[in-house]
Amino acid sequence: MEKVYAIDLKTKVVKAYVSKYVANQQGNGSAIFSNLEELAENRNMSTSNILDIYNHNADKPVNRFADKKTGIKRLFNLVADTPITHTYWDSGEYNPKVFSHTKLPKMFAKRAKQEMELYKEKVPTTGRKGVKKVSEPKLRGKFAGKSITVIEKENPRREGTRAWHNYNLFLEHDPLPYEKFVELADCSSGACREDLDHDIKKGRVKLV
Repeated sequence: MEKVYAIDLKTKVVKAYVSKYVANQQGNGSAIFSNLEELAENRNMSTSNILDIYNHNADKPVNRFADKKTGIKRLFNLVADTPITHTYWDSGEYNPKVFSHTKLPKMFAKRAKQEMELYKEKVPTTGRKGVKKVSEPKLRGKFAGKSITVIEKENPRREGTRAWHNYNLFLEHDPLPYEKFVELADCSSGACREDLDHDIKKGRVKLV
């Protein structure tokens, strides 16, 4: 099982999850990666950010790194042993024991239950013979079958918002197929279309 890491860009806290899908469900404003290369390619990893995150999590802070490449390698080695945080998203079935153990606020609990139902429609239930994988319904509309290409290379959205997180997906996966965007994004297909349509009208991205 490949471990996936998420660095909260505000708090500098690092957590590990069982998959990128699970990591994306934990909220916006995180740098998500599973290996050294993905960490190095993340647009949020400036030299100053790398140093701040490293010092927040290291036992012995440092004043500087020789270069960005060294900082990335030191940071990845530091977080590599982060234990996995298990959530109710870990499998295709809702796990009430994990859910109750996390003691999430009621507002997040309600949202989690709703999104889990949507998740279960896409992911087959494991552990039962004869269960066939449920194919994800095809998306329709003017965006279907097209890819999103970035024009504005800096994220113009307010940091931490849903739209900011979605624009980071455009930057990290350029060009990004629309269907893949909806799969990765932390929003409903309607909200995804709204964010994308706004960025297209502003001339920040285009469809090809």
